[in-house]
Amino acid sequence: MCFTMTTYNESQTFCEIENFIQAILANQISVEQFKQQIIPLIKKSRRFFVDGNNYIAAIIVFKLLEQIIFKANVFKFYDSIQDLPDHVVEGFIKYVHDQAGLIEADYQADQKQHKAEVKKVERFLLECMQQQDQLTIFPICLGIKPEALSVIRLYDLDLYLSAFLKLIRSRDTELFRSIHSVIWQIKHDPEQGYYVQLFCIYAGQVQAVTLTDHARKIGEQWMEITNDYGAVQFEEHDQKRLSVNCYDDKQIQRALQIIKARMNNHARNYYLRVTRHRRKTFDCQRIGLSLA
Repeated sequence: MCFTMTTYNESQTFCEIENFIQAILANQISVEQFKQQIIPLIKKSRRFFVDGNNYIAAIIVFKLLEQIIFKANVFKFYDSIQDLPDHVVEGFIKYVHDQAGLIEADYQADQKQHKAEVKKVERFLLECMQQQDQLTIFPICLGIKPEALSVIRLYDLDLYLSAFLKLIRSRDTELFRSIHSVIWQIKHDPEQGYYVQLFCIYAGQVQAVTLTDHARKIGEQWMEITNDYGAVQFEEHDQKRLSVNCYDDKQIQRALQIIKARMNNHARNYYLRVTRHRRKTFDCQRIGLSLA
């Protein structure tokens, strides 16, 4: 579950909504608390709902609840909810409880999808290893600066990522000509907003100094694409332990476990609360050539 946020931005607003619905299901919201919290959330959320986007069940239930409140309030201003009898508000709360099965099924479906993605990554890496003598896998997180969260939505991050992947595939930049494949996944940190978990896969033995230089330059490219809204994180100690001799089964299994552990890290709370219709949030992509 997310933590309550005060920042007025898309990613954290949807977390607040999810928290509110979860708190109702946990019997932590009284009638008076419901009256106090629901209207500010409705007003805040209207800025961020986009027709055609896909939302998790908890947020869909919230949106339907808004419509029910609007009708029950006889089309008066929302602020008059304070005048509604308690038994009417209790009906709103009961409506949310009635959707508990739907919300839980949605969370289970998200976990099932995540497990399928981890399996796909494992198969993809094994195929790469079967075709190469040596692989080096370098994990990077491409995110957004905290001070920019108020202006960056999932739509923006998706555009930035598309431009970044296009740059890699074009190979116009020397930096990207040595990347054999990439694995990427858009995730959502409840406190830091949207980010991309990226694994750059290099064919052949890559020196640590080369990876450090590549990481710095990749960061520069991400900053340029995001108009300096971006932030980059990578861990230098990963450079050696993700170098894989593709003839050594122990090294192969160790690399797979490291990647799967990274993908599973925070999987239960770093999921996306909203996705763009027919847009990927995860993929494994073969780029092409080996290191010269």
